[in-house]
Amino acid sequence: MPSGIVVLFGDLPVERKAFDPLVSQFGWSVKEIRTVCDLAQASLDYNLIAVLFDSQHLSLPWDKVLRSILDTAPRTLPILCHRFAETIDWPKVAEAGVFHSLPWPLNQGEVRQSLGFVWGATRHSTAISMHIRPLASGLRSPAFARSR
Repeated sequence: MPSGIVVLFGDLPVERKAFDPLVSQFGWSVKEIRTVCDLAQASLDYNLIAVLFDSQHLSLPWDKVLRSILDTAPRTLPILCHRFAETIDWPKVAEAGVFHSLPWPLNQGEVRQSLGFVWGATRHSTAISMHIRPLASGLRSPAFARSR
């Protein structure tokens, strides 16, 4: 049984035959979720690891989509998908809570690398929460624990 779920949020043009095996290499599975309500329910029902999203496919500004993701699935790591030629203000999106980004069309090597970063971050955050959070629980916000 998969230890977590990678979410494709909205109607993303992802080639599942190539994407799903990459995700399964990390012991996770893939779930397509189209609405914020469904994302909120999935966050309660499953261990959501990461959420890939593209604000243009949702016809909304990236910051509104990101806020919805962080509000409804706060333990996930958001990955912004964007057009290759699109200029991304990385410091701004990172400060807002985006974990990583991937350009369209998705490249298997880049997806594997991004998922590797997610895997490392989830392992690292588990170690931090086991060793540091109990000692400094009043000093760390949930956003700090999620982002580390």
